[in-house]
Amino acid sequence: MLLTRLALRPPDDDRGLSAGELTDLLWLNATVADGIRHIHAREIAGRLAVAVFTVASEQAISDYIVQRVCERAIRSVPALRGWTVT
Repeated sequence: MLLTRLALRPPDDDRGLSAGELTDLLWLNATVADGIRHIHAREIAGRLAVAVFTVASEQAISDYIVQRVCERAIRSVPALRGWTVT
């Protein structure tokens, strides 16, 4: 398994979601084909840091998958509109 870390930042630092809620929303936007095995989020300095374990064969692939899942969630979940992946 490979670990990918990134952060999601809300617009105007107005989060409105807990780390657990973000984790649930990311799981809802992940598919079996994404190969995600674990998602953990926690608040750090006004953003939500996310750690994701995948079964990708290379780190670059894992990073790409996690980025796409986060972007998919931002596009499809009204509560995440305006958020950015960093």
